[in-house]
Amino acid sequence: MITITELQKITAEAISSAQRQLAEKNEQIFRAAMQQLKTDVTAGRQFSVAMSLKNGVDYESKISKSLSPEQLTGVAALVYAKCSVFNPTLEYWSRYEGDQRDGYTIEGFNIVLHWSNVDDLLAKLTALNDDTTASAIRQSIEAAQSAITDKAGSILTQLKERATAQARSGKSWAIVMSLKAGVDFEGPSRVPISQITPAWLGPVAKAVWEACANFNPTFDYWSRQEGDQRDSYTVEGINIVVHW
Repeated sequence: MITITELQKITAEAISSAQRQLAEKNEQIFRAAMQQLKTDVTAGRQFSVAMSLKNGVDYESKISKSLSPEQLTGVAALVYAKCSVFNPTLEYWSRYEGDQRDGYTIEGFNIVLHWSNVDDLLAKLTALNDDTTASAIRQSIEAAQSAITDKAGSILTQLKERATAQARSGKSWAIVMSLKAGVDFEGPSRVPISQITPAWLGPVAKAVWEACANFNPTFDYWSRQEGDQRDSYTVEGINIVVHW
């Protein structure tokens, strides 16, 4: 006959095993979040998604577009707590899938981490006692900065020839760089790219823009129609232009 003490031991072992699994899952997600953070900071971003959450698994909420940290459950609550030094936010997202007739909306939340600049990020990592990630980020940033300046230098070395040719034609401006959305810049959703500001620029474009600061750089929006009349579509983009 099993005694009460033995039953309690079995229960304690089961709960202990579950807690270990949860802790291991928490550490796994946190490590992946730090890798993503390294990618994002190297790309010049000041935020990073640590974890995508599913209703009924990671949180319980009947209000689709609002979520508080107190509603997080399981590993999501642990990840949020472990990332508290990054001032995490819970940000709603949704997307439409399927065709117009049988489409449906998928929605959820992300745990998003934030920092104001590289020094602020490194200070946060120091507070976490995560010297490994901090060191890796420093190395990645140094390598990325070198690649950025090399790329910007390559673009700017072509400016002399372009500007000279423009001047010979009697013009007082020249295109420095053509920008691609999602590569050279990224703006808020649903905002036309014609409203671009320097804050949208990616690392290389930003370096080029700053190098041209003394020559009145502007953003030149362009668009054109492609395809035939039946299946035409609009191609658009942005040029960085300098003036003298």
